[in-house]
Amino acid sequence: MKDFELMIKQSLHDATDNIHADDALKERVDFMLTKQKKTISFKKIAVGLVAVACIATVGAVARGQIAGFSSSVDKSDGFENISEFNKHVVSISKEISLPESISGNKFTFGTIDKVNKLDDEMKEIGYFTEAFAEYDGLSVTAHKYDPEVDENVDPTEKNVEEKNINGITVKYSTSDYLFVPADYKLTDEEQKRMENNEINVSYGTDKKIESTSSYVSWKDGDIVYSVLSLDGLDSDAMFSAAQQIINN
Repeated sequence: MKDFELMIKQSLHDATDNIHADDALKERVDFMLTKQKKTISFKKIAVGLVAVACIATVGAVARGQIAGFSSSVDKSDGFENISEFNKHVVSISKEISLPESISGNKFTFGTIDKVNKLDDEMKEIGYFTEAFAEYDGLSVTAHKYDPEVDENVDPTEKNVEEKNINGITVKYSTSDYLFVPADYKLTDEEQKRMENNEINVSYGTDKKIESTSSYVSWKDGDIVYSVLSLDGLDSDAMFSAAQQIINN
């Protein structure tokens, strides 16, 4: 499998490069959650061939019936050329056009992703379509505004800052993540941290890894964008990445 980096530093790549997920495993690790009720935000992280909806496992959206989201990305089903990718992105909106590089990170892969909305029994109750792009250490998403998806706050986020860029309010935050194998059982301490909204839990790696993400998001017209890094980039670096997309 061709080595690639979404937003996970090299150590995480080393842990996941050799994962070969069949459809059954993808379905299993796409999204895992309990049935408690709290608000969440949607953040996607690549694990081997699988892109996982990473959220607080205790999380369920308070408004409506949505409890979470699921999606999966196969590297064979996408684009490695930014021009070709942007041609297909117009299927979501003609307003979306992503740059060839962001903060020196070159575009490496993109796909048009169907993201399923799930109820608290993990049954599909709808979906939305999203552009999903890798830029070496960064991940970028763009989709049409959806209040069921975008009017929620991640209870684990901290270090929140906001900045006005070209008249658009961009929000920065950080969150702590715990990556674990699909069959991993949380320790009592990890379970408590999760329930206290101190960590997000993502299933699918071949060993346990802890990481801190940094995240920026904003709404430009009717399009919601996000940039995610698991390298814990500071707000200046993340705001700079956002500005390059906004200027583009």
